[in-house]
Amino acid sequence: MTQDVQAAVEARPTTTVRKDIQALRALAVGAVVIYHVWPGALPGGFVGVDVFFVISGFLITSHLLRRPPRSASDLATFWARRVRRLLPASYVVLAATVLATVILAPATALVPTLREVGAAALYIENWSLAAQSVDYLGAESAATPVQHFWSLSVEEQFYLLWPLVLLFAAWVATKRRTTLASTAHVAILALVGASFVWSVVATATSPASAYFITPTRIWELGAGAALATLAATSAWRLHPALRVPTAWTGIALIVGSAVLMSGSTPFPGWAASVPVVGAALVILADVTRGRGSPRLVGDLRPVQWVGDISYSLYLWHWPIVVLAPFVVAGNPDLLDRIAILTLSVALAAVTKPHVEDRFRRHRGRAPTTLLVTVGVSLAVGVACFFAASTLQDRSDARLNAAEESLDNPCVGAAALDRGVECPADVPLILSPADAAADKPSAYEDDCWESPPFEETTKCAYGDKDGDVRVALIGNSHAGGLLPSLQELAKKNAWSLTTYVASQCPTSDALWEFESAEDAQGCLDWGERVRDAVTSGDFDLVVTAQLTPFRAAGSTDETNDGLVHQGYASYLESIASETTDVLVVRDTPYPKHTLETSVPECLSINETAPENCSGAASAWLPSDPLYTAAQELNEPSISTLDLTDHICGDVCQPTVGGVIVYFDASHLTATYSRTLTPYLEPTVTGLVE
Repeated sequence: MTQDVQAAVEARPTTTVRKDIQALRALAVGAVVIYHVWPGALPGGFVGVDVFFVISGFLITSHLLRRPPRSASDLATFWARRVRRLLPASYVVLAATVLATVILAPATALVPTLREVGAAALYIENWSLAAQSVDYLGAESAATPVQHFWSLSVEEQFYLLWPLVLLFAAWVATKRRTTLASTAHVAILALVGASFVWSVVATATSPASAYFITPTRIWELGAGAALATLAATSAWRLHPALRVPTAWTGIALIVGSAVLMSGSTPFPGWAASVPVVGAALVILADVTRGRGSPRLVGDLRPVQWVGDISYSLYLWHWPIVVLAPFVVAGNPDLLDRIAILTLSVALAAVTKPHVEDRFRRHRGRAPTTLLVTVGVSLAVGVACFFAASTLQDRSDARLNAAEESLDNPCVGAAALDRGVECPADVPLILSPADAAADKPSAYEDDCWESPPFEETTKCAYGDKDGDVRVALIGNSHAGGLLPSLQELAKKNAWSLTTYVASQCPTSDALWEFESAEDAQGCLDWGERVRDAVTSGDFDLVVTAQLTPFRAAGSTDETNDGLVHQGYASYLESIASETTDVLVVRDTPYPKHTLETSVPECLSINETAPENCSGAASAWLPSDPLYTAAQELNEPSISTLDLTDHICGDVCQPTVGGVIVYFDASHLTATYSRTLTPYLEPTVTGLVE
């Protein structure tokens, strides 16, 4: 998100703010805010960020061309101006967000928020989110109130890099006796081309991370920079008669993108070129007032004012959007959303003059400013990461202590046994915040294979030299069986090996993924797992699958058949006279009815946990893998259904004092351990 309302003013006292760019900034921030407050009204409003990138690239490069860096002192002066302009307001918002999260949000939100505040303070939030986007640990995590700092991080990294690019261009220009602007223009075009190609390729192959990472976004800032160098290297100017239609064309491209694009649009990639070109056309037009000019609207005082507060408005609106549901106890209605917008504007209106402008006008020594700022950033970042780590360590200690409670016959799955008399309200042995971190050890041990599924990650548990060798294969719901199987492996000195992947089911079907590369990678991973388990002298292969996936290229009429055939073929290929296969039915799936994770729901509904329950008929998914296994009727393929030990007629969020899920889909490790007695007879019978 751009923050350079005064970039031109800072260059020279005589430089004036371009009102057309102020209006463009207002349009961009308006699109982003509407997209977040009323997502359905403007499904592509996220393109406002791309418009800001172009503006930032243009203004900063224009400034650097007027005052090109020639020395370390010049660089320090530039960076000092940037940090005075940008960081004070962001620190105020970060501090307020942490405080509001502690007061308003459920306890489950604190640790992830602290981690991301740390990343935001260090301006690496985009890379943090990119890592989470391809890491199944964060696949179903709720958005934190500082997630929007990803775009600020991209820009801060740009501000760190760009004066160095201009410094290098100045050195080359001196050597070749050319102008700085012409040399910089060539260098910038080369960077734009390389970044754009990277963006297109990454969006096609790794779309989740491509949205956030700096290399896929630099070309957007570079597009604005190229405009600045073009203006400085050429006497050519747009013909006056073309200015108004060019400006309107640019506005139409931006508005059209905001209306017609959506979260399903592959982005940034090729699609980002539409709003980027739109913003570039508006800047290029440099339109003045006149008949039919967009300036007739853009120069209006309210529009200019919104452009002026755009940075603070962007900073404030997202934390309010994220935290508002905890205040209104549900999805905000129309009046709530109007209140969100009003509060965001009000806080921005206060922050702009009292924080942004006050610190921007401060004129301290550049080296001192930089040292203080870097020190504060490091201190805030490290403090937040340390606090998050400390809270997580305490949670882990409570998780370990909770294992001592599992022998109680009324704790966990045993409480659902017929004939067992347990208290009506068994106290929770773990808090919702602890349950959110109560994951199988495959997560901590980094046992997951993730898109694009290029490796064959495996982990070993139990006795590696055990006479009985068991393999666990499948996607994340297979991982939910790991704690139970670990208990059995430890008890019986078995060898246990895992081949598990996020999202990817082991099957001969080609699954539908965000990219063709991921789809083929998943299929190839499944083939490698098949080779491993069929050549690995395993006594038993255990599998389970999270199943709401679709076969690539299928229709509603053909999908079920393709999925069933893929599972049946795969099961037959791994079952043999020496290797049995156990298919465990998929677990109930709270995500069918809950809008949040089970721990978060329990945190919000402390006095009414029944609000986090669901009818078994609604939570129980169809399971084509389980059905295929039963229909094959192969002696070496067995099935097991643990549903009755997780749900009665109603699936509760807690059973016997144990929270059942660590998100909206996956069993907690603690609850999985309580399922061990119900898994043991079948598994033991198959390996004996």
